[in-house]
Amino acid sequence: MKRTMLSLAGLLTLFSLTPTPIQSAELSMLALQAKSQPETETFMGTVLKNGENFVLSDSATKTSYTLDNAKKASPYEGTTVKVTGSLDVSHNLIHVESIQGVF
Repeated sequence: MKRTMLSLAGLLTLFSLTPTPIQSAELSMLALQAKSQPETETFMGTVLKNGENFVLSDSATKTSYTLDNAKKASPYEGTTVKVTGSLDVSHNLIHVESIQGVF
């Protein structure tokens, strides 16, 4: 009977909820990765050509964002679209995941 009790005590110690230094480091790294991955957003506007780039012009906010994927944007030039992607605020650039025409 004592062996069983010691064994259970060992298991409780093994499955302690207190993170080890390695677990803490792994959790910190996961948190950092989650923060560094930009959040996906949806933007509405009109695709316009601006020099070599395409931009999404939002007439409601009078803002335009450079689109990082000319291949996806070019078929929608002059049309109203919904762009899904992540915004790089420092460069006013949308990293495009998808573009859909709004009819």
